[in-house]
Amino acid sequence: MNLSKTKIATLSLTALVISLLVFGNVAIGQVANIPGIDRIGPSTVGGIVDIIRQVVRWVYIIFFVIAVLLIIFAAFTYLFAGGDPEKVTEAKNRLIYAAVAIAVAFLAVGFEAIVRNFLTTPGA
Repeated sequence: MNLSKTKIATLSLTALVISLLVFGNVAIGQVANIPGIDRIGPSTVGGIVDIIRQVVRWVYIIFFVIAVLLIIFAAFTYLFAGGDPEKVTEAKNRLIYAAVAIAVAFLAVGFEAIVRNFLTTPGA
């Protein structure tokens, strides 16, 4: 993979902006309460974990919906193939894509559990 300096700079800037948006409020919340400024977003590690949990839950739901749609499209493609080997192969490929979507959804749930275990204290 050939990354140019522009792409690396863009990715670095994007990661910096996202990290400042997510973790900036945590840093400000730890320093002091600023009068007249309401906190937006998480102010604790538990809040960040909750946000990650919600994002993972949405990814999980979206991947399962996509997998179901791919299975339905594959079924219709297979039913209307009429013995055409090209369309049967296309239907098989869609079933493989559906299986990959389900595997990614399960990995998302597992990743959420791993992040939760690392970021929360035992017994809490």
